[in-house]
Amino acid sequence: MIVTISQGVKMYTINDVANIFSVSPYTLRFYAKKNLFPKITRNRHNVRLFSDKDLEYVEMVLALRHTGMSLKSIKNYIDLCNLGDNSVNERLDIIKAELNKAEEKVNDSIKQRDVLKEKLEYYRQAIKVGEKNVIWGTKRKFKQ
Repeated sequence: MIVTISQGVKMYTINDVANIFSVSPYTLRFYAKKNLFPKITRNRHNVRLFSDKDLEYVEMVLALRHTGMSLKSIKNYIDLCNLGDNSVNERLDIIKAELNKAEEKVNDSIKQRDVLKEKLEYYRQAIKVGEKNVIWGTKRKFKQ
């Protein structure tokens, strides 16, 4: 239930935000308890209310979590965001470091994929020549 308060400012409940971002309200509450949404407010019924600016933080947290960034690192990043322009270089360094980690993961995944492709070809060849004792070897020459 989107609520409009004074001066036409829209506020979103946790269920609204969960629907907007296709995440559970539980996830959002968990992140809120970790202070990852620094400026959300509560109404007189103690219901969390998110502004449009808060939605930017939600989007940021979800994106950074999706990259594999730890909650502690995300919290640090958000704290730096709240410091304003003075922290831009530090934030840049954090994003660079996370990008490097992501690229390492991609390279590791490519290596894993290549091992599996090699193994797949080994099994295909073993089946083709009727090999009976197929275990793991990838460099083995088959009887033709």
